[in-house]
Amino acid sequence: MSEQELMLYQAFENFMTENLFWRLLYLNNASFGTPLSSYTKNKLMSMDKPFENIISKIYPAKEGNELVVAVAQYNRLFIAYVDCLVSNCPEAGKLKREWEEGGQRIARILCKINPYWHKTEWSAMIKHETQLLNSIASNLQTRDYAAFVNTAPICRRLVIDMAAYLSAGILKQREAR
Repeated sequence: MSEQELMLYQAFENFMTENLFWRLLYLNNASFGTPLSSYTKNKLMSMDKPFENIISKIYPAKEGNELVVAVAQYNRLFIAYVDCLVSNCPEAGKLKREWEEGGQRIARILCKINPYWHKTEWSAMIKHETQLLNSIASNLQTRDYAAFVNTAPICRRLVIDMAAYLSAGILKQREAR
């Protein structure tokens, strides 16, 4: 792996693991109603800025912006879903579907901007991530706290794999130019 490849991979891995960290932290704090839930919500909502810094250097203007907006919306839908789930709001199912659809929108955008990424792979990875996070959320609601501890490392491994796939596609696209 070249230095450039390593830097690209590390940038995406750092972003994606940090984004996951704030999702898990928000989920945990919201579930337990801690004073940190507002702080973690704000941190998660601000994750579009570091993503924009990375992606705008690779995909300028419209292509990159559409992806940044979709990722920010995905985080907002996650927050809305968790808030609704925690408060036993009847809209939880609807918000869950919107959050899942947001993930599939990200998959479509990724495949539109890079021919070396495939919708099947992105859809599966993003769907798996939403299923894992939903499993943690549901289990926290039923006070099955072991699910958080057992599932969070799987989520981390998945986002690392996603970062590798993301980086590999960008590098292939650059080489083809």
